[in-house]
Amino acid sequence: MNLTERARLYTASFPDYPELSVSKGWLTGVWMIGNFYRNKSRYYGAYPHSYLKRIKSMFPDCKTILHLFSGSLTKEDVGNEIRFDINNQYDPTIVGDAYKLSKYFEDHFDLILADPPYSNEDAKQYGTAMINRNEVVKECVKILKPNGFLVWLDQVYPMYRKSELRLVGTIGLIRSTNHRVRMVFIFQKQLA
Repeated sequence: MNLTERARLYTASFPDYPELSVSKGWLTGVWMIGNFYRNKSRYYGAYPHSYLKRIKSMFPDCKTILHLFSGSLTKEDVGNEIRFDINNQYDPTIVGDAYKLSKYFEDHFDLILADPPYSNEDAKQYGTAMINRNEVVKECVKILKPNGFLVWLDQVYPMYRKSELRLVGTIGLIRSTNHRVRMVFIFQKQLA
């Protein structure tokens, strides 16, 4: 499935919102996810309302999905998809260290959805140390299937090797007034 088809799937699922556009192999857009100031979870840093539905509308062909830094996502939120987090407070599928993903999995996932702490202050709220984005992205590459996708929600454009990943899309995410603006970076694993 190409990016144009993925953008069409999104538009069909969210017809009342601005369309995502694809030009020269690049998917772009802006999501204004406002008016919902509370998430189902009171967990600090939970996904903005409708974020998962929006992302997953573009990837219906992805059967093996990992939620990295899954926080408060529950089995009811994601079904049989794997929730991975260092904090066992919300009972993730696997409690583990993101720096060692490849010790848990091998070439396993079609899609990884990552929402790491954005700052040292955020990490402190989660009761963990700030991550080294570069190292975690390297681990994600190891466990993605060829042509698999890494969707990285952050305020920082993470470092990556162009020989391993190709940035295929960016979506600006504005939650509502007085909240941080984030970016959804969509990477695709290069064929070896």
